[in-house]
Amino acid sequence: MRSSDKSNWQVAMEEEIASLNEHRTWELVPLPPGKKAIGCRWTFKKKENEIGQTVRYKARLVAQGFSQQFGSDFDEVFAPVVRQPTLRTMLTIASREGMLVKHLDIKTAYLYAELKEDIYMKQPPGFSEDNGLVCHLRRSIYGLKQSARIWNKKIDSVLQQMQFRASESDPCLYVRERNGKLSFILIYVDDIVVFCHSEGEFQEICGVLQKHFKLSSLGELRQFLGIHVEKIGDHYTLCQRNYIEKLVSRFGHDDAKISKIPIDPAYVKQKEEEELPNNTSYCSLVGSLLYVAVNTRPDICVSTSLLGRKVTKPTNRDWTEAKRVLRYLKGTKDLRLHLGSGAGGLECFVDADWASVEGDRKSNSGFLIKYGGELVNWGTRKQSCVALSSTEAEFIALAEGCQELLWHLKLSSDVNEKHLDPIPVWEDNQSCIKLVESDRIGKRSKHIDTKHAFTKDLKQREVIDLKYMPTSEMQADIMTKPLERVKLEGHRSAIGIRGDC
Repeated sequence: MRSSDKSNWQVAMEEEIASLNEHRTWELVPLPPGKKAIGCRWTFKKKENEIGQTVRYKARLVAQGFSQQFGSDFDEVFAPVVRQPTLRTMLTIASREGMLVKHLDIKTAYLYAELKEDIYMKQPPGFSEDNGLVCHLRRSIYGLKQSARIWNKKIDSVLQQMQFRASESDPCLYVRERNGKLSFILIYVDDIVVFCHSEGEFQEICGVLQKHFKLSSLGELRQFLGIHVEKIGDHYTLCQRNYIEKLVSRFGHDDAKISKIPIDPAYVKQKEEEELPNNTSYCSLVGSLLYVAVNTRPDICVSTSLLGRKVTKPTNRDWTEAKRVLRYLKGTKDLRLHLGSGAGGLECFVDADWASVEGDRKSNSGFLIKYGGELVNWGTRKQSCVALSSTEAEFIALAEGCQELLWHLKLSSDVNEKHLDPIPVWEDNQSCIKLVESDRIGKRSKHIDTKHAFTKDLKQREVIDLKYMPTSEMQADIMTKPLERVKLEGHRSAIGIRGDC
């Protein structure tokens, strides 16, 4: 190992081996006839705090699970992780209720789950004994296909014993009621976020978990999945400044001129150019931008969506626009997403950009969902069918937004949040509103009769209250098409992206 941090990485590797031995992760045995030992390798990562300082050198031994055989080495592999809208919703509730929000980390989490399959692995590089033996795995080491799933089942069983029940809307949200008060736990693999009303309750939860796992208490939630979390006054804010700065450096844009808009509004009208000879860098950049878009920056959501449709055959024009998004983020890296804290309930904004996709003439849909006065969920997508009018495009967008709204209503029910009145759904197309309210369906709208019946049923059952909003004020416009600077900045502020980080 040639590195200025060699000694730190060596200590980290020794700590990992000690932990593996402590958990009796394997036993050394001769390789049985007919069996094949999979390989393993070391991975290294510096763990940083919310201001980008290295706080820990982490070395991890990872099995090369790509050589496992389905049916003999593994079966089911799916494991859930908490949805980002769930995290934002719970932080909004925590602000309103004055709850503590604490962060825990489970050390070497996968090693607490036992393997049922017979899997053999070569000895770790740098720590192998020259005896011809292999590791017969007893624990779910990182890298195995099924490790995440069996770890999830392990933590689920422990939380169920603690009287926490998994939410039906998000299986990684756990709810417990005691003495008329609710507490919540969110899990993302080995990261745990606890929402409770007192320090005593938090210590009680930690005490029970420590009987099963080794925990690191990280205090108040400040950093989660590369997202900086901060409470300012009575509400939380989310920001990815450190992530953006690393992204800018990684793609050599430290000295690049910033952009005031994430993408040129004329981009969608540009003629096709020659394809890039290599799309690796393009795919890497667009994927990294998508991570920012879905977590904290809905203002680049439509830009990354448009660019993401070109990852298989990007052109020089696409590459230029992808770098423009990066330059825009560089200039706005200090902006943060403000979450709500008030008593306001759910409300939804939906919009569509009719026949905006060159070539197939499909439309773009976009939605925003607010809770407590600020944004908790957003999305944009290309519609799956060709709309014959702007009314139909808006109607399809309305149905898609209502589907996500129903998920939020289920989440609210799981955490005992009541919504007695119909949920306001804002729409800027009068014909679309009349189509929902009318008992008639004409020849031109027969092919969307299922969506019509779905949305009309929600209206009749008073689940939603469809309201008109002028196009100039429609905040969801930012989710359907590239905007010029003035309109972009107005909608950006309206959806809660503002302030310094």
